[in-house]
Amino acid sequence: MSIRNKSFTSVDNLSDEDIKTIFHRADVFKKLGAEKKSFKQAFSLNTEQDLNALLVFIEPSTRTRISFEMACNNLGIHPVLFSDVQGSSIVKGESLEETFRTLKFLNPSLIILRYKGSPFQFDDTVPVVNGGFGSYEHPTQALIDVFTIQSAQEKAQGRNVLILGDVLHSRVSNSNLKLLKRLGAEVAFCSPSSLFPKDDLWKGIKCFENINEGLKWADVVMCLRIQQERHDISIGLSLAEYRDQYHLGAEQLKFLKESAVILHPGPCIFGVEMSMDVLKDSRSFISAQVTNGVFIRSAVLSLVLDFKWTFD
Repeated sequence: MSIRNKSFTSVDNLSDEDIKTIFHRADVFKKLGAEKKSFKQAFSLNTEQDLNALLVFIEPSTRTRISFEMACNNLGIHPVLFSDVQGSSIVKGESLEETFRTLKFLNPSLIILRYKGSPFQFDDTVPVVNGGFGSYEHPTQALIDVFTIQSAQEKAQGRNVLILGDVLHSRVSNSNLKLLKRLGAEVAFCSPSSLFPKDDLWKGIKCFENINEGLKWADVVMCLRIQQERHDISIGLSLAEYRDQYHLGAEQLKFLKESAVILHPGPCIFGVEMSMDVLKDSRSFISAQVTNGVFIRSAVLSLVLDFKWTFD
């Protein structure tokens, strides 16, 4: 199994070789970016080929959308953004599935898709890259997070990773659990009982009821956003009560190892999920996550389109 010339909708689609290739290419792109050099020099490209990517973003996004757009530009792929639902046929009653089928007939090189709701079936006539599907998965974000961990701590294997917050509604945590376990990390979570994950994927995963106990255990703390837009019922806590029990701030940082890594996929509700003190802490790699998004997503797109790697 590989994502070369195929859709990439789940961490499960990745072969072991894919994971190694993506991280290697992201490392090279990171160095080229620091030197202000073109990513395209790493490939033997067919200059006669006109590549384009449809970015179908039915759900709002800042980091994911812009980093995918930058990744496309870095690789010589023309990005075409579809995000204005109110200006589309969806408001006339056309389903997302039908809109998607129609867009495929425009013959893009690939489609990067982000939407609310349950996953639906894709074929490989046009490769689809998951830019965030409902509460299902967000595999490129998991790759970014692990790449960031490895940049800070050399490897994910053997690390204790605490996922903190709204695990129930988090597609990021689902993808991270799969990828981290596959790479030999130990994963646990800490959240209100009303936000415990319900998927079988999480059965048997260690749970900390007290945030401070979880922080003492952790080598990596992965904070999550409270996804109020996906809460169909009350979570049983006000934001103030959540802050009192699950907030990561100056007092909580005292329980965290000096060598630890703090992550958050963003956007963050500061003052509730964490304080601004966290961003200033030397253990915070949140800004690095954003930067690494371009490198990882460039690597993913180059692999899906099977660019011939020539960089030594």
